[in-house]
Amino acid sequence: MADIEHDESGFTCECGLRNEYPGYVQSHWSVKLSYSCACHRQYILYRGTVVKTSRESQEIFDSEAFGD
Repeated sequence: MADIEHDESGFTCECGLRNEYPGYVQSHWSVKLSYSCACHRQYILYRGTVVKTSRESQEIFDSEAFGD
């Protein structure tokens, strides 16, 4: 899997769409947050890392930041 291009303010999805982090992400840096790109790919944001995940993930993450 290719590395996901990211920085402190957001990341670029595999589809090429840039996703900016809402302010909530910085204040919850040590919490695993679930994020869905507009293309429906899903990611986990955690302590500055961005990892693509499957939709079938059984683990529950805090996604309040993204209005889900």
